[in-house]
Amino acid sequence: MTTRIRLRRMGSNKRPFFRVVVADQRSPRDGRFIENIGKYHPLDDPSVIEIDQSRALHWLRVGAQPSDQVRNLMKKVGIWEEFVKERPSAAAAPAKERRPKPKLSKKAKQKAEAAASEPEQTPVQEAPSAEPEPEVAEAGPEVAEADAAEAVEAVADVPEEAPSEGSAQAEETPAIDADEPSAPETTGAEDA
Repeated sequence: MTTRIRLRRMGSNKRPFFRVVVADQRSPRDGRFIENIGKYHPLDDPSVIEIDQSRALHWLRVGAQPSDQVRNLMKKVGIWEEFVKERPSAAAAPAKERRPKPKLSKKAKQKAEAAASEPEQTPVQEAPSAEPEPEVAEAGPEVAEADAAEAVEAVADVPEEAPSEGSAQAEETPAIDADEPSAPETTGAEDA
């Protein structure tokens, strides 16, 4: 059975005070407890902190673990320093590090996702255009000039050939309207 030294809430609504109790870790906050060792009144000015030092040290020695709030209260009263003198390893108790969770609304999350996806698409589109430039530079200036000259000749030849090919194809294939049904072609053998 692991025991904890923790606070038990008492009092009326909006007027709380706490008892410092030793309880089984599995029992509920305001449930069953083993021993009452002190009290804490946070609303009084100044706050009242009364913890029985001998009983608190006894429970700490037998292995009861204080909650974070009770440890803070024990430090203010001076009980925790007494216990640390006996057991220096208790000073290096693992403290819980709380990382602040990012609190974003649904719209903010959607905007963040959209912004994250846009930069990924932009470099992918730029990558192919960046690759051919190093290849031309590696080939040398003479090869680059020869390739450029061939490209200019090919572009110059294309406009001359295109109209003649297009006009020849236009004469060979008659235009067919989609609205008019096509007449079946008959051969001379079928007419006879």
